[in-house]
Amino acid sequence: MKHEWTMPRIDICETIRQIDFPETVWEWIDLFEYVVGETQRETIYQEGAFLADTPFRKILLCTINKDLSALIAIYTLLRCELIHQAASYVRLFCESLITLKYISLESGSRSDLFWGYASIEAYEISSSLLEWESNKANPEDVERVKTFKKTVSEEYERTKEAYTFVDKNGRRRSFSNWCNKNMFEQAQKCGSDFQKLYELVYKQMSSYIHGTAWSLRRQVSYSRAHYQPTVILNDIAAIIRTTIAVWVEWAKFLIEILGWKLSDTIKEVVSTLEEMEERHFRRRIICHA
Repeated sequence: MKHEWTMPRIDICETIRQIDFPETVWEWIDLFEYVVGETQRETIYQEGAFLADTPFRKILLCTINKDLSALIAIYTLLRCELIHQAASYVRLFCESLITLKYISLESGSRSDLFWGYASIEAYEISSSLLEWESNKANPEDVERVKTFKKTVSEEYERTKEAYTFVDKNGRRRSFSNWCNKNMFEQAQKCGSDFQKLYELVYKQMSSYIHGTAWSLRRQVSYSRAHYQPTVILNDIAAIIRTTIAVWVEWAKFLIEILGWKLSDTIKEVVSTLEEMEERHFRRRIICHA
């Protein structure tokens, strides 16, 4: 039976238009809009010459596309004053860069491990669905999941040995993820700049994903009754500052590995960011160009 919904669709454009920021906040948002725009233009310029002809280059293509979408999502969420959600995407952006850098250090073997783990995930997801939903779901849907599991089982059995290890007690155990290393361990292997990103960006933004008390410390300042423009400035500046810190390393990585032309953009953005930090907060934050 078709439902006749009476609620009107939410007008996203109008929602954004109704959110007006102080001029100081607009400066930060305008700077980030410039970063997103320049990145998008460079992506479009470069994509015609890019050929995803190896497993690693396929990872590059998919990750660049995903990361550009993350930057656009962060901008959109900030325009809607959705601070928690924007912070979550900053962590996703940071995690994506650390993983990409980690794969690049041994691009051949690690790319194969990365793509191969999809068969492990497919098998485990279908197994979980059948375990928890088979008694409640539509029988036809259950049969489809069973069929899908059968199609991935052979590949799972063939590859699962590559994703196991022997622990200190001599027991064979399954990997926790495709490389059996958490984000901290991956960042350690990538060098000091990436360890810094992990400590200053990934850990801080993780609090928003986990909904810790620290992440909720100023939530009341976004209510109509207790709205505080200075809090909004601090929070939006912090999100943009940390995103740009990740973006600088992301852009440098693509300059190094693919010859992207973002060096002048990095210098311009970092210079503007440091000037705004000093003017708005009387401090200088250094992003190494």
